[in-house]
Amino acid sequence: MSCMDVQQLNEALAFGVKLADDAGAIMRDYFYRTDQGQERKADETVVTAADRLVNQLVIDQVNASRASEGVLGEEASVRTGSEHLWVCDPIDGTNGFTTGLPTAVFSLAYVVDGEPLVAVVSNPFTRELFTAVKGAGARCNAEPMRVSGRGIGQAVIAGPGGLKELTRHMPVYTSLCEAGAIVRPFGGMVYQCCLIARGKLDARLFPGYGAHDMAAAKLLVEEAGGTVTDIDGKHQRYDRAIRGAIVSNGVIHQELLTAVSVHGSDDFLGF
Repeated sequence: MSCMDVQQLNEALAFGVKLADDAGAIMRDYFYRTDQGQERKADETVVTAADRLVNQLVIDQVNASRASEGVLGEEASVRTGSEHLWVCDPIDGTNGFTTGLPTAVFSLAYVVDGEPLVAVVSNPFTRELFTAVKGAGARCNAEPMRVSGRGIGQAVIAGPGGLKELTRHMPVYTSLCEAGAIVRPFGGMVYQCCLIARGKLDARLFPGYGAHDMAAAKLLVEEAGGTVTDIDGKHQRYDRAIRGAIVSNGVIHQELLTAVSVHGSDDFLGF
């Protein structure tokens, strides 16, 4: 990883927070529109005009003031070979966004040589701003966050909002429930991870491949004292496709790894 001092990281944080504020204005505007410019992408997921506008906002601002760096976004990217990348999910939780559920967030991570060093996640509907800097802790609206200390018998695990994904991975969730955990499905995976960092939830199993889905969430949860790995318990880079993620308070991480491995980690990947 390139050496970066505190001032550089704080400058990156300030840049990300300003982007989050501008992104939030777009999200609030389109959230209440009857026509949100919805389309279906090739993978059948929903995208709105707001997704595209926010992604382009990130690219435009990086081009304007940090032109040597790249953007790895869900909807569009530039200079993805750069060592310094802004990894962006313009609206995580688009399905909820289109149906009026306020669990959609803007998610942005400053990733250097594959490692998230700064994270900014904004929920413009609940007025929550989640931030983290590597080695400096995680905060919600400037208040420090800390994961819970609950074991598997008291754990509340965030489940996927879509029935298709929940059904596909039902054996894993059933085994966790048999161990005493509660599974609560709802949309907005990054927001769920923010609630893990706040100690409200205890875990999330993510079967996807997109670094944009997990880069900011990883740093937020880890800086709040939690644990984030790939689905096999290994470290992974966040400047390229990932191998899913297991996000937890750390206390129950091994139980989650075991539940996934028993049913087959390769089979767990995908929606």
